Amino acid sequence: MFSRQFDLAVKLGVGALGLVVVVVFCVVYFSVRNSVADVGYRPTQPVPFSHKLHAGELHVSCQYCHAGVEESAHSPIPSSQTCMNCHLLVKNDSPKLAMVRESYDKGTPIEWVRIHKLPDYSHFNHSRHIRAQIDCKSCHGPIEEMGVVSQFSSLSMSWCLDCHRSPDKHIVGARPISGVFTGKLEKVSNLLDSTFLFKPIPAQVDYAGVTDIVVPSFGATESKLPAHKIDGIPHPKYAGYGPENCSTCHY
Repeated sequence: MFSRQFDLAVKLGVGALGLVVVVVFCVVYFSVRNSVADVGYRPTQPVPFSHKLHAGELHVSCQYCHAGVEESAHSPIPSSQTCMNCHLLVKNDSPKLAMVRESYDKGTPIEWVRIHKLPDYSHFNHSRHIRAQIDCKSCHGPIEEMGVVSQFSSLSMSWCLDCHRSPDKHIVGARPISGVFTGKLEKVSNLLDSTFLFKPIPAQVDYAGVTDIVVPSFGATESKLPAHKIDGIPHPKYAGYGPENCSTCHY
């Protein structure tokens, strides 16, 4: 009934239309779904710095390099001076550190490629979370196991709200590697008498103390955060519910 040319044209047209549909679907899917677009993002940095070596094997505290994160709204990028505190003596002739030495000598910053970035219309305060004894791993994943850092969490609005609503399921209590106090010091019997180690205290949620801040609530709640003390050392607070009102992150 139809010619071979018409039949071939129909097949090619259907194939081309299917290809267009697939391309449009992929573009929309990967551009809209933040968890797909950003999780696993791992750019090449100007200097091959390994968190697995420094934090994992050498046990360099996170706050040694990212100093001031408990006071700053943003996590500071370590300066070349911080790197050279060790590398003036350690591997001071390594070709991998040539850019660090040049930056230190000339006083010019290294242009690191940012990995974790929130939209301009949202705000995240690092100090507020760090001082609540929330470990870096809660958001950034097992950084001390990463040779090259990649984005571990989606940083989407729903991801933040999941943690605010169920902190007991998502928050990792502060660990010694983070540099945040994690619990009481305990003597280790199989080591020297003068040796003490941290005994981590897991994050907990005080469900009984949750109250509404305003009426109606609009998701704005607060919970009791008892500040226990052990021999004069502040004890980690209980992980409380985070606010859900829009003005917390958007203002």
